[in-house]
Amino acid sequence: MVRHKEFDPDVALDRAMEMFWERGYEATSIQDLVEGMGIGRRSLYDTFGDKHQLFMQSLDRYAGTQDARLRALADSARSGRDGIRDLLSVVLGPDAHLKGCLLANVATEVAARDSQAAQSVEHYMVRTREIMLDMVRRGQNDGTITDRVKPEALTSMLVNAWLGLRLSVRSGVDRKRLRKDIDEIMSLLD
Repeated sequence: MVRHKEFDPDVALDRAMEMFWERGYEATSIQDLVEGMGIGRRSLYDTFGDKHQLFMQSLDRYAGTQDARLRALADSARSGRDGIRDLLSVVLGPDAHLKGCLLANVATEVAARDSQAAQSVEHYMVRTREIMLDMVRRGQNDGTITDRVKPEALTSMLVNAWLGLRLSVRSGVDRKRLRKDIDEIMSLLD
């Protein structure tokens, strides 16, 4: 007789993602995952594979969620400039507490020694850069962003500034400072 899962794999994966996001890969043990996900050890292995496979699934879940969120911000913005501000302001949102960006955290914690994690971070950054470049081009076309600088150069600066903001959140920089930083970054688009 086949046993049916007594848990929702999507909910369990979200819980694992949260744990990796809060604690990091190295500091999250299998026992932590079993307890935090609310499932048995055997169910964890049968459903998600080993810790690393679960970690990679968590990164994919996070990247997919963030891609959709950033694309929605870009699509709903009144102008390219507003889209850039909206994207940068994600760091001020309610879910931007001291965890920072999971993929930025992974880039600094494990990507140097984990080629699969590094590849996941790289794919996410390529997609983020594409969204940002679309917004810069839109802003240059609608006149809200300077056209004196090539869109690719502005995008490189903005992506690096965006990463810096995400890491600042992780290190505990206060919201007032982050708002000021965003205003200063935006002034570079004039």
